Amino acid sequence: MYENEGKDGYEGANAGGAGEDDSNIEEELGKRVEGQACGSVAASTDLDIDDIPNPKNLAEAEDELKYLKNVLKSLKKEYEDSNLNYLKSLADLENFRKRMNREKEESLKYSNEKLLRDLLPVLDFLDLAIGHSEYYLEQDSSGNLKSFVDGVKLAYGEFVKILKNNGVAAIETSGKNFDANFHEAVEIVGDLGQPDGKIIEEKRKGYVYKERLLRPSMVSIVKSRN
Repeated sequence: MYENEGKDGYEGANAGGAGEDDSNIEEELGKRVEGQACGSVAASTDLDIDDIPNPKNLAEAEDELKYLKNVLKSLKKEYEDSNLNYLKSLADLENFRKRMNREKEESLKYSNEKLLRDLLPVLDFLDLAIGHSEYYLEQDSSGNLKSFVDGVKLAYGEFVKILKNNGVAAIETSGKNFDANFHEAVEIVGDLGQPDGKIIEEKRKGYVYKERLLRPSMVSIVKSRN
């Protein structure tokens, strides 16, 4: 009888001791898990979502919620920054495309500018020939010179017509005031009977090409000498 009681008492004591030890171990593990969660998860934003353990208690759940809020806030900022950079890049690309198209159109529009400018001296020579022929025409009794001059005038007229068809037009100077955008003053004349800046003579014709200055007119202008 005593032997059985002693055995039962020993087993009971051992059972009781084991229960207390297990309870203490679980409590200690809980503290460690909670401490690790509070120290690392909530303060981080670079952990993989799949690496986050399932919460074992309310403290861990609150800690992981804080972490997820930080992740969401960080992702939202990254998205806003990326979207802003994308919109800026898109606007820059559109502006670049428009600028390239505009430059292409300008290049095509004025593609003949150099050729037309190089042809202007030929037009000048024809104009001078016609202007100086008047004196010799008066002294020519055979009429041969007149036929030649008429041919030059015809060539001059065709030349002007071709230039006009390609967008070239002569700059008006008769009765105009000096404009530095279209005229080049090569002579200053003092005349109190005319206002300052008045063009009194055209020395060489100027031309514009599709609203762009091809060559300025060389002119004489009035300037009072006070």
